Amino acid sequence: MADKDKGMPSVATQHTRSESGSGPDVEVGQVDPSAQDYGWERGLSPRAVIMLSLGGGIGLGLWIGTGTALSAAGPAGCAIAYMLVALAIYIEFLSIGEMTCYKPISGGYIRQGMEYVDKAAAFAMGMNLWFSWTMTVPAEIIACINVLQYWEAPRNFPMAAYITIFAIVSAVPNLFAVKKYGSVEIVMSSLKVFSILSTMCFLFIMASGGLPSQEGPLIFHYWKNPGAFNNGIKGICRALLQAAFSCPSAGWVAIVAGEMKDPRRTVRRSVNPLFWRMFVFYVVNIWLIGMCIPYNHPDLQGSGTLASPFILAIRDGGSPVFAHIINGLVFITVLSCGITSYYVASRCLTHIADLDIIHPWFGKKDAAGRPWLSLILSGLLGGGLTYLNLNNTSAQVYDWFSNLVGVSSFCNWFLIYVAHIRFRQGLKAQGIDYKTLPFRDRFAPFSQYLGLVLIILFLVAQLYFAIFPFTGKPSAENFFSTYITVPLFLLDYLLYKFWFKTKIVAPKDMDFTPAKYFDKIDEDEKEAERLDPTPKKSVLGRVWRFRTAIV
Repeated sequence: MADKDKGMPSVATQHTRSESGSGPDVEVGQVDPSAQDYGWERGLSPRAVIMLSLGGGIGLGLWIGTGTALSAAGPAGCAIAYMLVALAIYIEFLSIGEMTCYKPISGGYIRQGMEYVDKAAAFAMGMNLWFSWTMTVPAEIIACINVLQYWEAPRNFPMAAYITIFAIVSAVPNLFAVKKYGSVEIVMSSLKVFSILSTMCFLFIMASGGLPSQEGPLIFHYWKNPGAFNNGIKGICRALLQAAFSCPSAGWVAIVAGEMKDPRRTVRRSVNPLFWRMFVFYVVNIWLIGMCIPYNHPDLQGSGTLASPFILAIRDGGSPVFAHIINGLVFITVLSCGITSYYVASRCLTHIADLDIIHPWFGKKDAAGRPWLSLILSGLLGGGLTYLNLNNTSAQVYDWFSNLVGVSSFCNWFLIYVAHIRFRQGLKAQGIDYKTLPFRDRFAPFSQYLGLVLIILFLVAQLYFAIFPFTGKPSAENFFSTYITVPLFLLDYLLYKFWFKTKIVAPKDMDFTPAKYFDKIDEDEKEAERLDPTPKKSVLGRVWRFRTAIV
């Protein structure tokens, strides 16, 4: 294993850096995090990061997965599942936002797990994170193929050719320098936002009875007939798993912290409005779709956008042309999510190596900061698994991957909450007032304890679902395809801890030194603002700035 102090500058180096005039002034004893960036290039602009936070994880889980959840649990059960998962993810956003904003350096919450909990926990989390994002790549490639089945012409194209084409297209943007990759994500996320908002407007009009083909408002008509719930608690368990796959995690915000420009301000601007984004894109969407389509709609049992409740509602609402347009946008959305998944998967594996948790060989990068070895390994595994689709139905393979990713997400969220609780304990032990943090969760640690309770309930519910499947008799195949990530997660932690004899990090030993570098930058900016105040914005300017909270 490599030296644990790899990348840590000496005090003399820090002092010389300051005297040379390169970068902000840093006093002796402070650590310039650029020396801990392990070859990453800070090329992601604030706009790219904010757009990533808005649409980076939105893919077929939202467009089609909601149909799976709706048919399994009914509109009320589906709404309950998505609201619970949205609450858990929002707590995750707050936890990661607070820790990352204080120390926005490379390593993400893998590093946070190592520095605030235990190196074995960081290994389990890192491998689980890499696994889940790598599994998302084939899930989204399969989804791209399913979306095209909406039109008749592409249905006769060879499956192997589709897989090869989409695997290559997902990989190519990741070969660019990070600045160019950020530009691609800005365009893709903008299209995602447009497609979601335009669909929501249509569904709202449809629920209100504003379409010419309707006889009156729908409102809660389908909650009464065929009903609000379907399949009881088992249906809600199925919807929970789908919701965990559909709703984007906050993890990538921490993962790309080492590649951000102006990281503290960027993280703060990305996390602050996320409550409203989660509420609008997921909770409101789920309520609207439950009003516009019944859970027993015969086409919900299909595959691809042929089973998308959004497309079905638009088509049944008498707008087939708009349905074709939205399907085209869904295709771009899913392809974008595959690109993002490939990007995050490669960064996860590289960060584990950078932090000396696994062999540093996996962290190799070129001069532009691209982790070429991790890109190759993630691409080969993710793209290779996609070819399983040649021997099974695409719907079945998609369900396998989405189930595995959903359960692995629960494990990661659990450790993030634990890391945040330990982070606060470390601040207290070292006399750092949490009220001085640049961004903080005002309800911590109670919100994290609530998150832990939710995750335990989710995991218990999924264990019940794995033992007693939704359809058919209990089987080993169903258990392993649904729940295998949990025993693997525990096995990773226990084996690493036993082999390397790792210990829980004591609060007094937690390293908050890199934060002093960013504290100094914040102080300098406040002093500059005091000496030369920024002119107050007009009413129109303040309204224009408020748009960033929505879009």
